[in-house]
Amino acid sequence: MLERISETQLTLCNPERELLPLVLAHCHYTLKKGRETDRSYDLMGIQTQLARRFLAGKPLIKADTSRYLNRHLQDFSVVLSEVRGKVCQEPLKGSVCSTMRTVLRSYTDVCDAVYVVEIGLRFLGKMVVDPQCQLSSYLTDSLQMRRQISSTVAKGLGECKLEHSIFTWQLLTCWKSELMLNRKQDPFQKLPPKFQQKLSEDQRKGLKVFLAVTDVDTFSLELHEILLLKTSDAVTDQGYQPNWDIRSTMESHLEEKHLPPLLELESLPKEITLAQGADVWRAAVEFKRR
Repeated sequence: MLERISETQLTLCNPERELLPLVLAHCHYTLKKGRETDRSYDLMGIQTQLARRFLAGKPLIKADTSRYLNRHLQDFSVVLSEVRGKVCQEPLKGSVCSTMRTVLRSYTDVCDAVYVVEIGLRFLGKMVVDPQCQLSSYLTDSLQMRRQISSTVAKGLGECKLEHSIFTWQLLTCWKSELMLNRKQDPFQKLPPKFQQKLSEDQRKGLKVFLAVTDVDTFSLELHEILLLKTSDAVTDQGYQPNWDIRSTMESHLEEKHLPPLLELESLPKEITLAQGADVWRAAVEFKRR
């Protein structure tokens, strides 16, 4: 089906909101006495609708696309650095963060929000913009992404400005991982095994002492960002090493981002390293849920 369509003609399609309803609309059921319900699909009808809705009028790109950067292979920390160089960034208020989590409580909505915000950040680092501009307006008007943004995602991002864009991404990606825990899924499936060692009982006790006196929300956000951006084998030049202790690593990480020191960071045991980073993050999330 659609064998004559090349990859360069593909367009953006949300599987759950656009593709699935289209397929189900061409699904036929036949009930026969004494037998199970037969189900069949009108493949030609699906093909026609796919071509009409997503491909009709799309120009054929004849350039050699292999020379363009695949966004999935790009170090996203470079994107964030570019944005910081263009737009002065500020954290969101706690009340706004709580509202965003309340509105975007569906895993699908959070995934959609992360997707559109990441696209926005990639363009934001290349443009001159007003930091006070609403993030949602930037996405819908400047980037013409209105079709890709549901009403729920628009509401969740409603109080975010471009000066909050990086913190919004950080909050959303961490919230997405927390929702994966709720779904009994592993948010660190792609994390190298060398960062997924378990804490010993003594280390877990020392960690709990630290979590009781620090800002757990900030700690979990920043540690999640480190695990997400600094541990991949693709960033060998600037990647963090599993034998680095989390206390010193967090201190340097915050200094690099020009953020204030984390409260009572010195009480985090130095023997806890990034090798146990994923387990530490899970423990922090569990602690703040109590």
